[in-house]
Amino acid sequence: MAFNIQTTGVAVPDASVEVTIGPKFLELFSEQLYTSPNKTFEELISNSWDAQATQVRVGMSGTLSTAGAAVWVIDNGTSMDVDGFRQLWSVAQSTKVATVQPGRQPIGKFGIGKLATYVLAHELTYVCKAHDGQIRAVTMDYRRIGGESERLHIDPLPLPVRCLTLEEVYALLNTLEEGERIKRDLDRLIADEPIEVSSGANEFGGPPDVSERYAGTWTLAILTNLKSAGLKMQVGHIRRMLMASLPLGSTIGITFNGEPLKSTKESIAISQQWTLGPGLDLKKIEVDKDTIIEVEEIDAPYPHIVIAGLGELTGTVTLYEESIAGGKSQNLGFSNGYAINILGRVINCEDPYFGLQNLNHTAWAKFRAAIRADGLNGKLAINREAVLDGRELQIFRAFLKALFNRTRTTHDKKARASWPDAGDILTEAWGTVPLEPLRREIEDGLTRGSMPSFVSGDPEDISEEELDSWNEVKTPADVIEDITFLPRGIDAPLVCYDIRGRRIVINEDHPFVREHATTHEQQLLLRDYAMVELLTQAYLNQLEVDKAVLGQVEVYRDQLLRLVARLRRKSGFQIAQLLDLASVHPKDKAFETILGDALESLGFSVKRLGGSGNPEGVATAFITPGKNQASYSFTYDAKSSINKKVQAKDANLAGLVRHRTDHEADYSLVVGPAFPEGALQKECQQQKVTPLKAEDLAALMLLNATRGPISLEELRGLFLLYDDRDVHTFIADLSDRLHAQKTLSYTEIFRALENLGFEGPDMLTTPVIAKEIRDRTGDKGYPTKKDVAGVLSGLSIMAPTMVRVQGDNVFLGARPDKLREVIVKQLNSIPSTYSIGVDPSLLDNE
Repeated sequence: MAFNIQTTGVAVPDASVEVTIGPKFLELFSEQLYTSPNKTFEELISNSWDAQATQVRVGMSGTLSTAGAAVWVIDNGTSMDVDGFRQLWSVAQSTKVATVQPGRQPIGKFGIGKLATYVLAHELTYVCKAHDGQIRAVTMDYRRIGGESERLHIDPLPLPVRCLTLEEVYALLNTLEEGERIKRDLDRLIADEPIEVSSGANEFGGPPDVSERYAGTWTLAILTNLKSAGLKMQVGHIRRMLMASLPLGSTIGITFNGEPLKSTKESIAISQQWTLGPGLDLKKIEVDKDTIIEVEEIDAPYPHIVIAGLGELTGTVTLYEESIAGGKSQNLGFSNGYAINILGRVINCEDPYFGLQNLNHTAWAKFRAAIRADGLNGKLAINREAVLDGRELQIFRAFLKALFNRTRTTHDKKARASWPDAGDILTEAWGTVPLEPLRREIEDGLTRGSMPSFVSGDPEDISEEELDSWNEVKTPADVIEDITFLPRGIDAPLVCYDIRGRRIVINEDHPFVREHATTHEQQLLLRDYAMVELLTQAYLNQLEVDKAVLGQVEVYRDQLLRLVARLRRKSGFQIAQLLDLASVHPKDKAFETILGDALESLGFSVKRLGGSGNPEGVATAFITPGKNQASYSFTYDAKSSINKKVQAKDANLAGLVRHRTDHEADYSLVVGPAFPEGALQKECQQQKVTPLKAEDLAALMLLNATRGPISLEELRGLFLLYDDRDVHTFIADLSDRLHAQKTLSYTEIFRALENLGFEGPDMLTTPVIAKEIRDRTGDKGYPTKKDVAGVLSGLSIMAPTMVRVQGDNVFLGARPDKLREVIVKQLNSIPSTYSIGVDPSLLDNE
């Protein structure tokens, strides 16, 4: 629905606003910059903050899909005149630093926040009452920006400016379906009807603050003719985002659809609070080893303390039950730390530590000290954003440090008392303390629109009902409703939190789980470990440990788990030998087990089955979709025979075909010691079952270890062959091709590790190893990190307890000389039967 200002008011002579933003500029700085409609909406509130508004009234239609739907934001901040409109639509220019008042840091830096509206709507109208008392209006219709799609700028597009009376503004609003609601919000703002702001507004105590702002100014921004992205905005997400945008102690009040909003952090319970005055119980402070200053506590006319050199100090010190750090409110001001107020203005908006160091303790994220220190006014720097160095600053910092130490001691005592003892654990009466970091991380993630690494699922996919249900979280059972085992892929982490199911998911494909979850007792132990692992990750996130450091720790820990899982596993050479031996020993399940191990070593994802009516397992080749390639799967069965040949009556090929159909697999594989000519070969052709001799599979394994990793797409051709002789020829030809290719020798790898000074066990990256080899050989193009990764992947098959590769990271559990010793021993022990899989040049000059 069009919002036509051209029929109302009076045109302002020579006052058009020229817009030169082109289609390409809009694409680069809006649709690519603001990927979520809910997050895009945040920019409109940021504009109000930068305008020094103390009231913001936000509204949107209940049903955005109707033609008359609208979204509006009204604030009482510094508004815009004609020059303001022109500056608003300047390209990549922000004048906020020049217009804002001290004490509130602007968010906008490049003047592109206004382009967020382009994502949401076709039309954006500003109605502004500036400091000169005149009401002006201007509309931007983004559909008027045309021309070549690759142009950053267009010829000037004039936007006429209209002057209106308040009555004409109301008449104009009457043309909108939501006009009555918008008028109601505007009336309340003009009447200066108070909005209940953060309960921490009076936390500084002492004399009341005096607000300085252009009286009577206001801005109304209306979005109409919503785009598809605008239609996707969700009331619940927007409401939560606005609540999260309010820091504690904020001087800005926000209503959303008429409802006054409070900071989400105000819902966090206070553990303990002290007022500067009687009861603070801080009698002395130690400035340095030679100086101790007394603190005088006074009750009237309001609670305060007096410290020599600082004068009167008022305020509060608060310890919260949970973290109040981080989140979206950090954009508008910090919540935890020190807030230092001088003559009604917080001076340290950019430094919650106030120059102090070594405060990174668990309590810091739960600590807030709001201190008014008017006595320091004479010591402010010229920019009034810092206190000049001197004795007063030294005393004041000593006082602040004493406040934190006092709070930290209280926090630690409470923390120790709140953890369950052995009796509580046995009766499962845990309480909520260990789970609070996880709950806070989920709530923070829902608010900021991005989740920590241990959470699966996109917060944008959460429904309104699911989002609202988080407000009802009261007990640990509300946060973790279940702990379950599910397949998530071999490279996925061991544990994650499923936000939609509110459950901890243990990745049953992870090597550590597969090795240690065979019995019920082991599964129970894994459940406990997964719980501890997840809660520890959440706790570290709440401590605001550097994200890069956390990422390194997660990778290192995952590599260790995978390495531990391999400690029980056999090397590729052992698997190859056992394949041949087990294939002629029909007892037990040795052949079936070792066959699964062999397929895994080739890179297939193996789901082991067995039992009546099932194949031994189903193997899947996960391949990135592309031209003429896709993932595939096959059922596999092991047929051992003491006579060293699988007979037709024992093969049961009809049953193998049934397995393939039942499990919706693409191919069927049967592995045995050998297959006689005649009826069995013919039946394999008819039933399309691939027969593979155990010794050929062993050779393929060793080829993969020494010349691999072999592409699983390339191995697809093997499953299109139905004669064991053709399969043997396929593997021999593959061996010839791979041996003809240029490859790194193990010697080059060992030498590079030695030159890098690697002594292990530790982690390296393939780019570092590749660069070392290139620097030594002088070849600028070879090897690449991919070449190095291929060789190391082979080594991981031959020495699984010593080598693990994941992405660019390589975990090596031994010195280069020890690793060389193990590999040489393995290579020298390879029987001639597997010669097609062995490359004698791998250990050149050894």
